[in-house]
Amino acid sequence: MQLANYIPDHNRFKLAGPPKWFLAQLRDFDDSLVIVPSRQGFYYRLAQRRRLQLPERITNEALWNESDTQMLARYSLVPVTTILATANWGNPYIFNELANRAPWRMGGAAKVNAMLDAQDAKADADKQAKTDEHLSYLSKDAWRLYRKKIGLGRTWNVTPAASKAEQGPRIRVKRQMTGFSRADLL
Repeated sequence: MQLANYIPDHNRFKLAGPPKWFLAQLRDFDDSLVIVPSRQGFYYRLAQRRRLQLPERITNEALWNESDTQMLARYSLVPVTTILATANWGNPYIFNELANRAPWRMGGAAKVNAMLDAQDAKADADKQAKTDEHLSYLSKDAWRLYRKKIGLGRTWNVTPAASKAEQGPRIRVKRQMTGFSRADLL
């Protein structure tokens, strides 16, 4: 008994095919999903049944370079993802990932597009904030180095205001130790 969600096609790489229990789970999950062995490499293509909106001749011309995409278009399938031939068919991650990729399970295409746009905007904002932080650090460091090179670093800057501020506490300390009065200091 061959399940309708596996198409053996040419199977140029002699892939064994997914187990029947996995195909049954896939059919229960979504009966429009189909697994086809790739014509290009040692892997499977997971696709979904969809009626194509373009005439076949236009599709064939546009997809001539990609033999897998052309093959899927001939079967009226739309590519979803690639599954490695060495996949662990019992791994629940496969179905979790498929659920995450199914727009109809997440509220429809408009909601998914809005969610993806929000994720992209957040990623761009995070990247811009990280870039701004890095550039601020570099510019402050460059400014400090420039000031040090021209002799305006903190350790060499002795302005009159700085020297008065340094002399103030010394006078007080000296006065306390020697007992000078204020009149003696002036």
